[in-house]
Amino acid sequence: MLEATLNFKLLEMCSKCGACFSICPSATHIPGYDPRAVIKDILAGTYEKWLSSAHIWQCLECHFCLEICYQHYGFENAMTALRTVAAKKGMHPPQVKRGWDMFIKTSRLGEPTLPARKKLGLPEPTASGADEFKKLHALLKDAREGHKTE
Repeated sequence: MLEATLNFKLLEMCSKCGACFSICPSATHIPGYDPRAVIKDILAGTYEKWLSSAHIWQCLECHFCLEICYQHYGFENAMTALRTVAAKKGMHPPQVKRGWDMFIKTSRLGEPTLPARKKLGLPEPTASGADEFKKLHALLKDAREGHKTE
């Protein structure tokens, strides 16, 4: 599954470099968080242990790894791919499910607080577009189910 989303040739070169380790905020502040170990396990085909690890959800997506990477590929791509696999298997933190459920319900990842907006002199937020999103989501679901029966 990861082979379809990751460029293993670039990951091979990535594993030999490791420059991202020294500038990664998570690597410098979270014990045991090591991008190099994750990349090596992906290349070895032994990445399954990372799917249940909190570490794959601790990537800040700050893009520091992309900025320092001479390939401009970065460790972030590997973490995103692992999170996708984990989420598809239902191996995600509860807040990920809550965020998805809120997005389905409101077409937003969070709701603005009206008192804070008023205090800051901001206008009321526009309508969320949730109804249109629900229609599109239903069409996509129907299309996927239609392909399964063919």
